[in-house]
This record gives sequence, structure tokens and C-alpha cells, in this order.
Amino acid sequence: MAVPADPPSDDVPTTPRGGKRRDLVVAARRVFGRDGYARASIDAIAAEAAVSTRTLYNHFGSKERLFAEVLTESATEVSDGFAALADEGLAAVDRNDPAAVLGALGHAMRGHRGGNPEHFAMVRQINAEAGHFPADVIEAWQEAGPRRVQRRVAEELERLAAAGRLALEDPALEALQLTALVGLRREGAAYAATADAPEAARRAEDAAIVAAGVRTFLHGRAAR
Repeated sequence: MAVPADPPSDDVPTTPRGGKRRDLVVAARRVFGRDGYARASIDAIAAEAAVSTRTLYNHFGSKERLFAEVLTESATEVSDGFAALADEGLAAVDRNDPAAVLGALGHAMRGHRGGNPEHFAMVRQINAEAGHFPADVIEAWQEAGPRRVQRRVAEELERLAAAGRLALEDPALEALQLTALVGLRREGAAYAATADAPEAARRAEDAAIVAAGVRTFLHGRAAR
């Protein structure tokens, strides 16, 4: 990844995570998600945050460091959001009912995706530019976000298996399978069906996909 050739020599301060630094994180997430890493410019990010490029360099030092920190912080926020939604959903269902538990997890997974479009735009850009990123940046992102979510899902599957409610072979792998099933998206008419109430249409679509995904997942995994 290319580092800008003319960063100021100022030391990068350790500042509270608020104020201008927070504005830069939000702006960078938006610009990286829209333009990708290679096309995103420091000038565009600074303008989006309404700060000078010097302020950006003073906080982050380089475009590479900015991207790495923004990605990790964003992934942490998103996985925190998933954990909160999962806790809320699980508190409202029978924890011994596999369909109810998996449904709550499915809605939490779709909810945290729908509530963080800029983060997942960044993720799509990473997938498109995978060869441009150092391994340690990808590792930090995976650990802060996707793996944390997958561990939580696997823990719930293991708990159900230990209670005799599910028959599992590899909870970590099966957590990935559940995530794929409830994360499917149907394009076109499903969201256009109620153009005057897009939120209602989205919720109905989410409910249908989660229910179908849970049914598919449970097929063949009933406790023996």
C-alpha cells in the first residue's frame, strides 16, 4: 500500500477518541467505502471531515495507518452492535428452543448489517482490493469483527448442543453456515413491494430470509 510522499514530520499525538479524530474516522469510513482504498484521497477524507490535511496527518500519520485504524475501530463498533442486538433478542426467547435462538441470532446479524451500511461498503471494497492490504491489517479487522461475531454464534450453538437440543459436528464451521444462510439477500421486487413503506418491506424480507435460513440449518441437525 502506498504511503503519501509528503506527510508532515509532526509526531502523531495520542489524543482522546473524540472531536476531530472521531470526525476523521467517520469521514474516512464513508470515503473508503465509496471510493475504495486506492482511489480514496487524503484531500477527500479531510474535506469530508471538514479539517485540514495537516490535522489528518497529525492524528494518523499516513493513509495506510488511517485505513487500518478506521477499519478496526469500525469492525469493533459493528461487532459491539451485533452483541447488543443478540443479547436483546435472546433475552426475549426460550433459550432451549433452537429455532427461537437461531432466529434471534439471525435477526441480530441482519440488523447489524442493515444498521452499518458504510462499514459493509468498506468490506466490499476490501474484497475487491484484497491484494492491496497487509496481512496484519486484515488479521486485525477479522479479529475485531467477523471472528468475534462467529465466536458468539458458535457459543450459542455449542450451548444448545450441550443441552441436547442440537446435533452438531463442528460448531465453528456450522456458525459460518448459519451466517451464510441468514445473510442471503434477494434482489428486486422484495424491497419494492411496498414502496411507500420501505422499512416495513425490509423487515418483512429480513423475517422471511431468517426463517428460511433457520429451517434449512435445522434440517438434519435435530438432536438425536
